[in-house]
Amino acid sequence: MIELKNVCLSFGDKQILKNISLKVQDNTIKAILGPSGVGKSTILKLMLGLIKPDCGKVLVDDTDITSMKEIELYEIRRKMGMVFQGNALFDSLTISQNLGFFLRENLNLPEPEVTQRVGEQIRFAGLEGYEDKLPESLSGGMRKRVAIGRALIFKPHMILFDEPTAGLDPVSSKKILSLISELRHNNNLGAVIVTHIIDDVFHSADCVAVLYQGEIIFDDVTEKLHDSQHPFIRSILSDKILEL
Repeated sequence: MIELKNVCLSFGDKQILKNISLKVQDNTIKAILGPSGVGKSTILKLMLGLIKPDCGKVLVDDTDITSMKEIELYEIRRKMGMVFQGNALFDSLTISQNLGFFLRENLNLPEPEVTQRVGEQIRFAGLEGYEDKLPESLSGGMRKRVAIGRALIFKPHMILFDEPTAGLDPVSSKKILSLISELRHNNNLGAVIVTHIIDDVFHSADCVAVLYQGEIIFDDVTEKLHDSQHPFIRSILSDKILEL
């Protein structure tokens, strides 16, 4: 569904991405693994058309989005849901209001349909009984599940996750990764997971691309990561969590 072809990107004098090429297939969970600050989140922004590459192409359903105007990108973005690292919930709105906000503001759906979709995501995320709570009253893992529900409520084809388990305790992390796996098995959705935590990759991803010093040094099914002899990959298999 999403493909980067020979993408390069620099910010000032610093080259972030060097001739990057990768594909994300439908109904597949793909991880992008690398240390903090290496450009993983930048790839998500490229996929959404929020920034443009210096060279190369970004394709969504075989459509080149690199030269699209903002109004044209709206329909492309409707195909993808985004779960931000900080969740980006509205503090003054209840969980139900957070989930339904963009449906009311952007799609102008009839209220019964909004209520139905909100209820579906409440149940999927296991948040029954918390509909009228504010985000501040929820745990970090529960807030993340609200953010996932909000991304799903548009009925996208692909979900993009920026560090989905960062800052969560092990139990909450496991619940979030299980929820991500359910997206593919129960909803036939694809997902891109940006992470620096290698255990997240093995617990949820079908395939993984490793980003190191601006280049993709591995791009294959997750199980083959153990076969790589690249020194950086050997080191992360030992360290588990990547540092700067």
